[in-house]
Amino acid sequence: MSPARPVLALLSLAAVALAADSLVDPGRKAEQQSCVQCHSLRLVDSQRLSAAAWGREIDKMIGWGAVVPDRQLLLDYLSQEYSDSKPVPKPERSGDGAAQKSNH
Repeated sequence: MSPARPVLALLSLAAVALAADSLVDPGRKAEQQSCVQCHSLRLVDSQRLSAAAWGREIDKMIGWGAVVPDRQLLLDYLSQEYSDSKPVPKPERSGDGAAQKSNH
C-alpha cells in the first residue's frame, strides 16, 4: 500500500465530516451553542412559546450570562421550531414504561 493511500483516506473522511457538518441547520447549531452551557436541550425543546415570549427568554438568558452570538438566528429558529402553535411533546419513557426524570 502506498503512503499516499492512508492520507487520501483521511482527507476523504475529513471532507465528508465537513460536508455533513455544513448540512446541520444553523438554527439548531445556535440552539446547541447558546443553550447547553447551562441546561439540557430537553428544557428548551419542551417549551412552546410565541416569538415575543422566546425573545424575552433569550434576553433573560443573556442577562444571566448566556453567550448568544446571533440573537436573531436563535430567535427565528426557536420561534419556528418551538412555536406556541405546535403541540408539546409527550415525555420520554424509560424501557420499563416509567417516565424519565428530567435534570432541570
